[in-house]
Amino acid sequence: MFENFEVNHLFEDSVRKHPHFSLSIEGQEYKGMVKDDKIHWYQPHPKQKIEEEHLSAVESQVYGMMQEHLE
Repeated sequence: MFENFEVNHLFEDSVRKHPHFSLSIEGQEYKGMVKDDKIHWYQPHPKQKIEEEHLSAVESQVYGMMQEHLE
């Protein structure tokens, strides 16, 4: 589904602390963050390249992995 999942902690000791992530889908790198229990993608947004159904599955898996990482 995707490769090279990585979590980055920016602003770790800040009020604006949100976990950021990066991953690759079909060779294209995407980045985003989780805020208010929702995934916010940076540009380019993966919906420009992959089908909505596949994107929903990716987002579900990313959200689960982020929750595991934050525990």
